[in-house]
Parts: sequence; C-alpha cells; structure tokens
Amino acid sequence: MLCKEIMEEKKLNSQESLELITSMINKTKRKMHVGQGNLLLWWGYVSAIVGLLVGVSLLLTGGNPACNWLWFLIWIVGGIGMMVILRKDKGRIEKEPFTYVDRITSNLWGTIGWMFALGTILSIAFLFFGKDTWVIMLVFAFLLGGFGASVQGFILQEKSMVAGGAFGLVAGTFVLCCVLSDIPLKVWWIIPLFVLCFVATMIIPGHILNAKAKKQC
Repeated sequence: MLCKEIMEEKKLNSQESLELITSMINKTKRKMHVGQGNLLLWWGYVSAIVGLLVGVSLLLTGGNPACNWLWFLIWIVGGIGMMVILRKDKGRIEKEPFTYVDRITSNLWGTIGWMFALGTILSIAFLFFGKDTWVIMLVFAFLLGGFGASVQGFILQEKSMVAGGAFGLVAGTFVLCCVLSDIPLKVWWIIPLFVLCFVATMIIPGHILNAKAKKQC
C-alpha cells in the first residue's frame, strides 16, 4: 500500500523504483533486530531446547509416549515469550514506517502459525477416534519452518535464511518419506535432526540478521 501510494504520487523510473524497493528491504532488516529478528531467535531457541528435552525424556523413560506432551511447551513458553518481546519492542518498532515488505513477512509467519495451530487442533480431535496423527506436527515443523525461512530469506536477500530454509525443506521431505514408507522415526536421529533444523532455519540466520541490523543502524 505504501509503495503503491508513492508510485501514484510520482512516476518513478526503473532506478528510482529499485531504490525504493531496496529502501523498504533495508528498513525491514533494521526492524528485524528490534522485532521480528528477536522473535526468530526466540522461537528457534525454544523449539530446539524443548526438542532436546523431549528427546532426553524419551531416552530416560524407555520411550514413554507421555513424554511427547512436553512438545506443548513450545506453544506455552514460546507464546508467553513472544508477547513479552512484542510489548517490549512495540515503541521502537512503531517509530519505523510499516512497509509492504513488512506486511509480506508478517502475513507469511502469521499463516504458518495458523497452520501449526490447525494441525494441533486436528491431531487432538483425531485422538478421540483412537487415531494418533501427531507425527504430522513433526513434519510441519520441518517443512513449514523451512518454507517460511527460505521465503523470508528471498524477500530480505539474506543467504543464510535461504540456505537454512532449504535445509529444513530437504529434512522435512526426508522425514515425510520415512513416514509414508513406515520407517520408524527413532529418537536418536529424529530429535538431533529436529534441533539442527531450527538451528539452521532460525537461530543462525537470526544472529546474522541482528549483527547486520546493528551495523546498519
């Protein structure tokens, strides 16, 4: 909307249009440090730590299925932390204009969040019919996280996010093939792969974006 209004007020040549788009991308990159970048790191660390907690619990209890309820800590801890971060950074984020690029990235992760919520609700619903479909959430974690990171990486022209997202998509496709082929997802390899996925898609890119944002600011 912002870009459209500016274009309507003044006809821009190709060079000016490129400069406008670059400016919006740079503004979004700066806000990654004070807003979305912090959220990226938060969700990455929470997911990785909870994944390790689940893995250790399963190994110590001999694979007790009840340990899988610990996955809900991602929703609980992650959600509470997200609200704290957003409230803390609200003033600083509002000082920067909300660009079209910001809108795209916000809607992207919002849609992915709703997909995770829908998957959780459906998995709980299927339990009432005696069907365990929780494995879909594990596949979602790889594929949706990888997709979101890669798309945002392309938008922000950040190679670390593109590479991390690509790793998540490849890992998710591999896990999906294992599920469809009835290959057991053993704790000793699926949990490390899960943790590595979030390190690649969120934690490493998040730190790189923060470092670049600080330098640019």
